[in-house]
Amino acid sequence: MVEDVYSKQGKFKNWLAVCDVHLKFMDDEVSLEVSIALGLLLSELSEEPWKGKVIQFSGEPQLHSIQGGDDLRYKYEFVRRMTCGVDLDFEKLFDLILQVAVNENLKPDQMIKKVLVLSHRDFDSASAAETSWEIDYQAIQGKYKEKGYGDVVPHMVFWTLSKYDPEKPVAPRTQPGVSILNGFSNNLLKHFLNNEGEIGPDYLMELEQLHPFALAMARVELGQALFT
Repeated sequence: MVEDVYSKQGKFKNWLAVCDVHLKFMDDEVSLEVSIALGLLLSELSEEPWKGKVIQFSGEPQLHSIQGGDDLRYKYEFVRRMTCGVDLDFEKLFDLILQVAVNENLKPDQMIKKVLVLSHRDFDSASAAETSWEIDYQAIQGKYKEKGYGDVVPHMVFWTLSKYDPEKPVAPRTQPGVSILNGFSNNLLKHFLNNEGEIGPDYLMELEQLHPFALAMARVELGQALFT
């Protein structure tokens, strides 16, 4: 299994996924499958108390314990059937993670380091709040500092899983506390997995020299069993 390889390498052990499986997303089956597959993969690689868990894309996000044991298809359907909204409340998302850390009395080094949001929405239109991300992030930092986690506020990676468009930058900008990825391709997925989510300048320079990608399936990288 692909998760065994990454587990042995110690990759993604402090990551947590937020999966968008909203009905509007189901028009794009590949992106939907990638969202679920990456959510399941990170849930397997994460350490306790995050292991086996995923958060749904919603204005009222919740931490779900994925049901199904070793039955991959059952777990896939569990994530697919989560009730999602049309937007995500970023501050409530970080409040939820903080509350788990406080309830579990986690040490700072046990805090989630990266939160991967997988959605059909783009970052600027995804927020359920009327305030800007900068204002939300300041509030989030204050809450984490108050509880003793001020130095380990999770970094959010927001990945819009639309078809790769060579006219749009893959990494349009980085704001405080968040990195943004646009578009999906098999090449980008492989780079993301092999480099534990780091999309560096070398990859972006390489990408600019390539022809436009066709929309690619994630079957090979994430395991045929999940999609058949």
